[in-house]
Amino acid sequence: MYYSEAEKQIKALSSKYDVDMVGENFTITYKNVLVAWVRNNKRYLFYNDETIFNKIPFSNNLYMILAELASTPPAERLEEKKCYVKVFDNEFGYLNIDISTGGMIVSGMFAGYGYKTEFTDKEIKELKQRGDIPLDWNKVILEETK
Repeated sequence: MYYSEAEKQIKALSSKYDVDMVGENFTITYKNVLVAWVRNNKRYLFYNDETIFNKIPFSNNLYMILAELASTPPAERLEEKKCYVKVFDNEFGYLNIDISTGGMIVSGMFAGYGYKTEFTDKEIKELKQRGDIPLDWNKVILEETK
């Protein structure tokens, strides 16, 4: 489970839950009271104050979310960042790869219509190895997606 998935699920339980990264911990507060945290660098390890935890709403659901997060290897909890590959300096200057054929076009950064427009670092490294993409990779601009 990614941290972002855990945060989304926790916040869906109640608007009174807050999630934050504090030092080496993924922390959960309820009405500004610390109720639990998961160690970022440890697997199978999370803490909660049982006297407080048992009194908060949806504590069983929260426990299950945190158990899944804690059982995920720490290196797999962060989503890979994605980037657009900007080839030309205008709104239609972005690399698009046809999902079915692997062919390249340069167009807008919109997703869909059978084209991939967002790439992870690993995917960009693979694109650089392709001989059929005639780009000077030293001149393209990588724009992080939001």
